[in-house]
Amino acid sequence: MTQAVRVVGLRTLSDTFVRAEVEGDALAGVGLPGAPDEACVFHFPQPDGTRDEFGRWYTLRTVSPCGRKASIDLVCHAGGIGASWARRACVGDEIGVSRAHSWFRRPADARWQILVGDAAAVPALARIVDETPAGIDTRVLLEVDEMPAEFPAGADVRCVAPVPDGSRLAELVETLHLPGGPGYVYVGGEAAATRAARKNLRHVRKLPSSSYGVLGYWRRDAEKARKTWEANQERYATAYSDAAAAAGDDEERMMDLYEANLERDGLL
Repeated sequence: MTQAVRVVGLRTLSDTFVRAEVEGDALAGVGLPGAPDEACVFHFPQPDGTRDEFGRWYTLRTVSPCGRKASIDLVCHAGGIGASWARRACVGDEIGVSRAHSWFRRPADARWQILVGDAAAVPALARIVDETPAGIDTRVLLEVDEMPAEFPAGADVRCVAPVPDGSRLAELVETLHLPGGPGYVYVGGEAAATRAARKNLRHVRKLPSSSYGVLGYWRRDAEKARKTWEANQERYATAYSDAAAAAGDDEERMMDLYEANLERDGLL
């Protein structure tokens, strides 16, 4: 069920990011998981006065103790529902919120973590760094044009320039040096690049599922993917249910199997 929250603040962080502060009882009632990468599905108003019913996942960069107020950092790239709204947003706008989830699963015994992502993953990676306990060695690799504004201290951060019409995330993951002892690798960014990163971590490096997490934040071919999904919803549902049944509670194995099923069926 979609409910409304109100925009109570807007701030331009850089040429890339706009921060929107939202407030409302709906935010507290959506079931926030309390994880550092927690995200909600937001439904943005459209220029014609309607609201995007499909919705888009956005990380909550900050959350108030009561859970009624949060901020989201929106990437102002060309196109995109959220980006288009961010460029015309006003204080007082109402946006819908409908779901919440998180994907970051760092083991309790981890002594190090490596965070890899493009601009879309920056808000999540920044909050993860903010909320990392003392004693965990943290390395961050960002595929961005410049160091993001207000990225927190407390980590070894390296930025690499994006490539036109592509992604370097898979390359960055392939060349990672993993420290010894228990740790965690977390990768977020463009979907095709994160699929390649998952294959490397799981099938080449043979890391156990508890030692890594991979999330596709966006798709370069989003419009094509949407049309494919709309025309093949039953096939997507079958591919997902087959993967979930085979993987049990192992979320990373489930995603690996699901993507393999989609690839097999010509849906990627």
